Amino acid sequence: MEEYDELSAGPNKEGVLDLSHNAWAELPDQLFNFASRILTLDLSHNKLVEVEADFGKLFVLSHLNLEGNMITQIHPNLGKCVRLKSINLSQNRIGEIPPDIGNCTLLEEFRCTDNFITTLPPTFGNIVALRILDLKNNKLSFLPPEIAKIPTITEIHCEENDDLSMVPDDMRVDSDMVIWALRLHRDHQAKVEVKVAHYEELEEKARESEETRLRLKDEMSTILEEVKTLEESRPTTYINFKAKTRRLAKKIRCTVS
Repeated sequence: MEEYDELSAGPNKEGVLDLSHNAWAELPDQLFNFASRILTLDLSHNKLVEVEADFGKLFVLSHLNLEGNMITQIHPNLGKCVRLKSINLSQNRIGEIPPDIGNCTLLEEFRCTDNFITTLPPTFGNIVALRILDLKNNKLSFLPPEIAKIPTITEIHCEENDDLSMVPDDMRVDSDMVIWALRLHRDHQAKVEVKVAHYEELEEKARESEETRLRLKDEMSTILEEVKTLEESRPTTYINFKAKTRRLAKKIRCTVS
C-alpha cells in the first residue's frame, strides 16, 4: 500500500526504523519481516490501539517508542523482546501492564506517563537493570515493593497519582524518598510473609495432629473391640466349657452302661 512506502527500505544500517507521525491505526505485516534487523523502532504519534502479538517477533529490539498513540492493550508477547533496553509508552490509554514485561531483565528505562495504570505487576522486581521508572500522571494506587530490591534503580517518578497513599504526596517528587518508602513496604511485606509462613506451618502441624488424633481414636476403638472379643473367648471360658462337656459326656457313658 502507498501509505507504507517508507517501510519498504527497512531499518538503516544502525538498525533504526523511524515510522513516527504517520497516523497509522494498524501496522503492516511487512514490518515484522525486518525482525532480525530492527534495533530501534519509533512508532510514536500514530493511532495504534494495541501492542499486538507480533511484537514478540522483534527479538533483537533494544529501543521501542510508542508514545502518543491510542493504545489500550499490551500483548504479553512484548515480554519476548528480552533485549529491550528502553520502552516509551507515554501518552496512551493503557490501564494494565502484563507481568511478562518482567522477562525483559535488560530493560533500563520504562516510561509510561499520562495513562490509566493503577498498579504494576510484582514481576517488575525481576528487571535487575532498571534505572528509570517514569509513571507520572496515572491512576496508581499501589506500587509493588519488589521494585525496591532492584540494585540499579535511581529514578522513580510517580507524581500526579492522587491515590498512591503508600508514598505521601510531598515525597513523590524525590526519587530517593520514593525508593526509601518502597523499601519500608518491602521489609514490612517480608516480615508479614515470614509470619504467614510460620502460621501455615503451625496450621499444617495442627491438621496433622488432628488427623493423628482421629486415627489413634479409630485404632483405640478397634483394639477395644478386639479386647472384648478376646475376653469373650478367653482360655478360662474355653476350659470351663471343655470341662463341662467332658463331664456331660462321662455322665452319658455311665448311663448307657
